Amino acid sequence: MRRVPTLFAALSLAVAGCSTSSVDPDATVHISGRALDASGRPLSGATVLLFKEADIGEVVVGTVLAIGTLSTVCLLPDPPAVCRKARTTTADEDGRYEFELRGSDTQGTLGTESTLNVVFAGAPRKGSTTVGFAAKDTSVTLPDARLWKALPEVSRPSGRIGLSWSPLPKATGGDAEYSAQLFESDTGAATWSQPATGGLASIDPRILEDRSSSVAVGARTTLPGGTNTGTVQASYLSARLQVDATAGAPPSRGRPCAPVRGPTARLGDPPDDCPMTDGDLTTPAGLRTRGTAVVTGVVVDLGLVRPVDLVVVRGFAGQFLVEVSTDGRIFQQVGTQIGTTVAVTPSGRPRARYVRVRSPAGVDESLATEVSVW
Repeated sequence: MRRVPTLFAALSLAVAGCSTSSVDPDATVHISGRALDASGRPLSGATVLLFKEADIGEVVVGTVLAIGTLSTVCLLPDPPAVCRKARTTTADEDGRYEFELRGSDTQGTLGTESTLNVVFAGAPRKGSTTVGFAAKDTSVTLPDARLWKALPEVSRPSGRIGLSWSPLPKATGGDAEYSAQLFESDTGAATWSQPATGGLASIDPRILEDRSSSVAVGARTTLPGGTNTGTVQASYLSARLQVDATAGAPPSRGRPCAPVRGPTARLGDPPDDCPMTDGDLTTPAGLRTRGTAVVTGVVVDLGLVRPVDLVVVRGFAGQFLVEVSTDGRIFQQVGTQIGTTVAVTPSGRPRARYVRVRSPAGVDESLATEVSVW
């Protein structure tokens, strides 16, 4: 709830830029489609889920399930309780599925169109397909969607984690964008995603830290066809392959930190036990500062001056800066990125005791998950 003051203006802009739904909130909306296996045969008996993505206003008030990684987590044998918010059905012998919901269930803040996601899989951890769309009327027919036989393979070239796969066939959509993704072995929660091209990806083993993980390749395309849907996006996830952790914990693990407040990057409090260096890569840190000041970043105290090779940032919103200092007073910028899972490699291996990651725009970053320094 601490993000409400910071995001109020952003919410106004987001709502202004979204389409107002033309569906009557009290109407009954029918959604149907067909799930196929990778060969195009009906995926009879498959469990099919329907999620509504949260818009920025609903994320603020926490009322709607954000799709995130839950589309795949909810297909595991022992899904978390939050998955109960998803609608579930079973594909018939022709692979067809149907959902019935109210018009208000297809809408977000102030009656804007929400993105809906239909998800199905062949078997737990064996890959899934997500179909994203907006309901433009009370009767929505989605284009046929199929699973992807990606045939991923893992190798260890020069100590890195290599991932290769077979490209998406034309029947699954065109102009595919690929990504390499990591998941926790025990919970299935996503911990990392990076763009990939050419059927190959290389992952720095330090991204795994000391946690055994599974790796998969993702793909995203546009599906032709459908009625009353607007643009339909298909997101594919391959089967997951186990990878062993070899890098160990980063030097920043368990080190104290201090919150940063405001775009001027003032320290909010003295360094203390740090939820952003605790090794939990998926749970929001909930970093706090005294008073009502917004937490816009974090400063990690490494304990001694040392070379900084890599800074891995998880869970930050929007653009962030990476800055280093030997004394905690004068900081030098060594990188800037945009994204929720990003690795920054400072040029020249600068020596530093303090590493600061912050939003230059003053965005609330209290719900970031982890900052790891190598």
